[in-house]
Amino acid sequence: MNISLTRLARFLAVYRNKSFSRAASELGMTHSALSKSLQLLEQELGTELFSRTTRSIVPTTAGNRLADRAEKLLAMADQIGEEVLTGTRHIRLIAGPAVIEASLAPALASFYKAYPDIRVTAETLPLDMAAAQLRQRDAELLLFHSTTVNAIPEKRLFQITKIIDEAYVAVLRQDHPVLQSACSIDEMLQYKWAIPGYGKIYRSAIPTEIEKKYRRAGFPHYRVLSLVTCLALVAESDMITLLPASFAAREARALQLKVIPMPLSDGARYDVSAVIFPNGDPDPALDALINAFAIQRNTALLRDAATP
Repeated sequence: MNISLTRLARFLAVYRNKSFSRAASELGMTHSALSKSLQLLEQELGTELFSRTTRSIVPTTAGNRLADRAEKLLAMADQIGEEVLTGTRHIRLIAGPAVIEASLAPALASFYKAYPDIRVTAETLPLDMAAAQLRQRDAELLLFHSTTVNAIPEKRLFQITKIIDEAYVAVLRQDHPVLQSACSIDEMLQYKWAIPGYGKIYRSAIPTEIEKKYRRAGFPHYRVLSLVTCLALVAESDMITLLPASFAAREARALQLKVIPMPLSDGARYDVSAVIFPNGDPDPALDALINAFAIQRNTALLRDAATP
């Protein structure tokens, strides 16, 4: 049986849009031409893919089965075409902003030593969009905070592995006045904080009484989705920030900033999970990239612990 990849792509456009008109507009073709293409695909497969009425189209059981397989097939075809053209593998990963800043550079440096010929594209997107990209095989790896990963509605479809679990540390200037105190939570909350994150899902994991104390103190003063910006604010003011311990070990001390154990007793951690779409086939390169994120974190912490 010969199945046209072009017809499969058109089928997926109809399946995704739940409308011939919207799919035709997306594809830049006429409604009648799209309808004819789907009829030919149904003839090739010997089964109906949609139940059509005057008001709607509904995928049949066969249509639902084909949608899942068609996404995999088209993504594989794209990857094969690119790899044939360039002669190299290309891994696409999507990560949260904090992961990009805190962990990407050392992980890629480590991965490059083992797989110098493999191309990598790394970008950041909201998790729901990233999950859709993974489901459609437009990405091979997601790296996000575990708390947000647990909120993915279709997480049962994916293989989720926790790869980083480390403490946050407080970062502030060496001459910060709070360092003259016991650095209790109440003393620390008298100053303004710049936090890279602190979204709704994160806040929901904080014990209620502590979260109320934060709100009463106006915490955080700045919520900035950039670790580097938070560092810059700390270096130029009496603000305090919280950063992953491995990132602070590299970056904060390079700016001669003070790093101390996290004073806020909410149990928050830099906890990152890798998310992939399991296909049953071993993928040593992808596994090596995932491991590079975990290994670089451990290396940084061990190096920091050895520093007097």
